Amino acid sequence: MVKRALIACVLALGAPAWPAAAQEARAPEPQTLELMRLAFQKRLMEAALNPLKQQLTSLAELEKQRAAAGDYAAAIEARDQRKRLTTELERLDKELLLAQTREQSLKARLLPERVSLDLAHAELDGGVRMDGGALTGWSRPGAAAKWKLPDLPPGGYEVVVRYRCGPLEGGSLQVAEARFTLDADVVTTLRGPQEKNLGTLKVTDGSGPLVISARSVVKDNLMHLLAVHLTPAGR
Repeated sequence: MVKRALIACVLALGAPAWPAAAQEARAPEPQTLELMRLAFQKRLMEAALNPLKQQLTSLAELEKQRAAAGDYAAAIEARDQRKRLTTELERLDKELLLAQTREQSLKARLLPERVSLDLAHAELDGGVRMDGGALTGWSRPGAAAKWKLPDLPPGGYEVVVRYRCGPLEGGSLQVAEARFTLDADVVTTLRGPQEKNLGTLKVTDGSGPLVISARSVVKDNLMHLLAVHLTPAGR
């Protein structure tokens, strides 16, 4: 029964959708191939879970019905099948967790030294605007720029910004992902643009939002934001 469910899942999934780059003459790197293999393996196991859970529920009901009807042999058979199915589900759950852990580890290794967020792709709010290649107009608390993260593996990332801040500008900002936040002060840059490491932000959803917002503003503008980089912690 379990094998039939797994075979049905494979047929439903079909062949893995290899990226166009994998079809070129140049062979993909071994780590890239391993990521594709893990992705297909995860799809297979995830697709198998729901049918197996449905079978488990049906067997539990069947066991009750047969026991109530006095057909104890059939009830015992349903119980034994349910136990085997429970063992298979537990095995699949462990394998899925191992595949996810392996995938995240490989993705982390393949990350560049710095992941840059394109200012032009930011969703702007509260008066923030692009001006001369910088994000400015952070005139009040809550003014913000939001990016969609590029499918990063979960983990810690150092948030590094390059900015310009005049004597009458500055204040404080917050960097937020799906669950965690990071606060930092924005100080005057007396020698032109400077780069500042704001600290380490824990990222839980690597394809979710990342928002930089003003918490307080000294006068009219928090800063001129020139670049945002994420560096995997420990590099």
